[in-house]
Amino acid sequence: MRRLLCLFAFPLLLSLPLVSHAGPDVLRVGASEALMPTLEPLVDRYQIETRNKVLLIGGGTDELGEQVRQGTPYDVLISEQAAALTHLHHQGHGEKPRPVACQARPMQELTLVRGERRALASHFLDYLEHHDCNRH
Repeated sequence: MRRLLCLFAFPLLLSLPLVSHAGPDVLRVGASEALMPTLEPLVDRYQIETRNKVLLIGGGTDELGEQVRQGTPYDVLISEQAAALTHLHHQGHGEKPRPVACQARPMQELTLVRGERRALASHFLDYLEHHDCNRH
């Protein structure tokens, strides 16, 4: 099922530059494949509870990093590999990575946006930390 989602998400990924001016309630989150089973139910609940939209795109951490370097407009990257996110930060991409409090899976996040969309990214990350990701 996840592979099928990735096949459908890839064309969406290619169109991300076209939606870079999407409304402020659409958050673009790149996440490593290993974290997708944990994040998918949380993202679903977040969307229902907040009515904000999240475009959750799974991929390899290196692949997501390369997409960021090439200009793909992610708002947040989430990975279990802190070193990869730190490397992106040192290359000038996003804020300093920080851990996401989730006992089920260790994960780090790298926030890439500023301004109005930064507040949405912060709200989403706060949601992840304050909701029970330990069940997933």
